[in-house]
Amino acid sequence: MRKFFAAVIIFALMTCSSFARAAAVDIDLTKMSSTMIYSTVFNIVTTPKNFVGKTMRMRGEYTTYPISASETIHACLVRDAAGCCSQGIEFRLTGGKYPAGAGEITVVGTIDSFRLDGKEICYLRDAALE
Repeated sequence: MRKFFAAVIIFALMTCSSFARAAAVDIDLTKMSSTMIYSTVFNIVTTPKNFVGKTMRMRGEYTTYPISASETIHACLVRDAAGCCSQGIEFRLTGGKYPAGAGEITVVGTIDSFRLDGKEICYLRDAALE
């Protein structure tokens, strides 16, 4: 009987920890349809102040944009339902290595923003690849 109760308690604790991890993400694009993903990313990109401080998980295509000899922007792109348009969000890893080449990635980070030429630009800070 003790083994049974121990198994139930262990199972309950494991389940609680997975709920806690899921609750840590405010916006989980991996659970949305392609239309909702594109719309949500569009809203974040156009009004970043409304989302700053929220944690987001997204899956998309990894791409890079070199902006100087020593600086590269790393981004995750998502496409709309028709596949003709894309939106992307820059991410900055806190540790680990960026992918070696293009491919699908899942990234989690905290939405933040900075001003560039008078425009508010959003990105994921403290990001990690899953």
